[in-house]
Amino acid sequence: MRVRVAVDANQLDRFAPHTHPLWWGILGAVAIEAAVVATLLTSWFYLATQSAAWPPEGTAPPPILWPTVVLCLLPVSSMTMWWAGKGSDAGDARRLSLGLALSVLVACLVLGVRAVQMTAFDIRWDAHAYGSMLWVITGFHFTHVASAIVGTAAVTVLSFRGYFTPSRQLGVVVDTLYWYFVAAAYLPIYLVLYIAPRVLQ
Repeated sequence: MRVRVAVDANQLDRFAPHTHPLWWGILGAVAIEAAVVATLLTSWFYLATQSAAWPPEGTAPPPILWPTVVLCLLPVSSMTMWWAGKGSDAGDARRLSLGLALSVLVACLVLGVRAVQMTAFDIRWDAHAYGSMLWVITGFHFTHVASAIVGTAAVTVLSFRGYFTPSRQLGVVVDTLYWYFVAAAYLPIYLVLYIAPRVLQ
């Protein structure tokens, strides 16, 4: 005999951030993407142990200036997102909209710096395993930042239109959660790609 379980959806709050399926969905997406980052960095170390020299002879580690600028800018964007979220909690639509817009601007600056950094690579993606890993990991995080900009830009537009309230801020919460992940994921990438080659040589 089959037992059917019925849930009265009328009793569920559409906008409750920490019980909504979208919140759990973002957590799942973050877990998957964190696993991908971990796998890429593990592959980097595996290939390093299998190589006579890492980076290969005649290949210098990528310049560290632009990656360090990105390392400083990403926490700034996280702070503006946090500030915007506090405005959402307080029902301050102006603070929310301004904080989101500032976050998008800072992230666009990050994306620009990343583009400059990548064009400055003197290593082709198909030159050797080291070059491939450098480009794949850098490109993967570049895509993260780009997707965060698109998502936050959409939330910003809704904010300026007065969509969010203290009881209806699910979009702000999940967008902020993903943003924190994008910023945090860059630290191990920075340490592995730009610090480790200089320390382990």
